[in-house]
Parts: sequence; structure tokens; C-alpha cells
Amino acid sequence: MHDTLKDGHPEGAGGHKPVKVDFVDFKMEKAFAFDPAKGEKGIVTYTIEEPARISIKVIKAGTRELYISTILNWGVRDAGTHTELWDGRDYEGNIIDLSTAMIIMEGEPMSTYVPGDYSVAGLSAEEIIHGHQHGHSHNVYHEHANIIPGIKVTSVKDGDVLSGLVVVESYLEGERKGYGDEVGYGVRYYLDNTLVQEEFYDRRCNGKFSYTIDTTAYLDGEYTLYVGMCDHHQHVTSRGYRIKIANSPQGKP
Repeated sequence: MHDTLKDGHPEGAGGHKPVKVDFVDFKMEKAFAFDPAKGEKGIVTYTIEEPARISIKVIKAGTRELYISTILNWGVRDAGTHTELWDGRDYEGNIIDLSTAMIIMEGEPMSTYVPGDYSVAGLSAEEIIHGHQHGHSHNVYHEHANIIPGIKVTSVKDGDVLSGLVVVESYLEGERKGYGDEVGYGVRYYLDNTLVQEEFYDRRCNGKFSYTIDTTAYLDGEYTLYVGMCDHHQHVTSRGYRIKIANSPQGKP
């Protein structure tokens, strides 16, 4: 288990100047000490001294940005002590290996929240992802876009045996596209904890993604192939599939 508190971001468009939330009396002892298979819940308890928007997400340990669950998606909380529960499951409802999970918490006081006061006009996808003069103003958006996106992978499923060049196709389901309709998307492909590829799409992709992985670059064996997506405002989702890479004659079925 690992806990991370991220500071506020630099001054953004329209004079927005977010500051960090101070989390006090922070308790994580029961965040991972439970059994999801028995219907038990994990518990995160914290205290804030002023009303704030709070984000609590679960990330796969050993990866840079492979989010596997969202416990609280920028929910508004009053000053005081709060308890958040989670079911130990990923975005697709599968039980997470809690020994490989980390929790990341972020927050911004309501006193600095400016809905919709954010612009990426003229910025490249790399600037949007990796930093620019506005910072990553994740809390600065219209409320209608404050959603957890849903992604579906169409070309890979659990148990697949992959060899050679494999196309991984996915798309965002329904209207759950987050802020990507305005600023685009970042999509990351992992084999277990190894980042295979990171790609940037602008809004013209209409929530459809495709990447060709060369499986010959990896040892034969069993892996979990993950596809993770963000809309550049820390609204994230992912899907993971157990697959086998088999390129050598002895490894093929």
C-alpha cells in the first residue's frame, strides 16, 4: 500500500489559482485489509479543514499511470471527517489483487474551484498531457464532464493466445467520454507492469483507439494486457485481459 497526496496546480486560464487540500487525521489501515470475495469493503478515512472536491483512485503498483479503480470521482465533501468505502473491484467489476494496489488522493478547495475555466486551444497533445502553462487543472471543467468513462476492447479477450503483430482496438462506450470530447484522450497499453505504448488522440477520433503491438518483442508466456485511458482531466478507466504470448514453435498451441 502507498499513499500519495498531490499538490495543487499552477495558475490556470482565467486567473484560476488552485491550491492543495490538507488531508489531516489520515487513516488507511483498512483500505486494503478486507476480502472483496466475501463482500467486505475497504475503508479510507480522512479529515479536511474546508469544503473541497476530492478524488481517490487505485493505481497498479509499479506502473506510472495504470489506474484500475476510482473510489471517489471529484466528489464534494464538507469540512470535517469523511469515510469512503470501496469494493476492491476494477472498472469491469473484477476483484483486484490488493497486494499490488496503491491509492492516490487529490483535492482542491471549493474556494478555488472555477467550473469550465480551462482552455487547451493551440496546445499539442503532448503539452496537454505532460505540462504547459496552465498545469493540469483537473478540477477545472464543466460538471457534465465529471464522469468515469467506460471503455470496451473489441479485438482481445481473456484467454487469447497472441503471436506476431496484434491489433488492439477499443472504443469509449455510449456517451461516457468525459472531457475528451473537447481536449482529446491519452491511451496507454501495458503488459503486466511494462508500459508498451502511450498514444495521444485529439477529439476527432470520436473515442475510438487502435494500436498494433509486436508480440515478438516480448518473451513467450502469460501476461495481463491492459488498456488504460484518460481524458486529460484525471477521469480515467482501464480494462485488463489475461493473455498468452506464443511466438516460438514450442509455445504455440
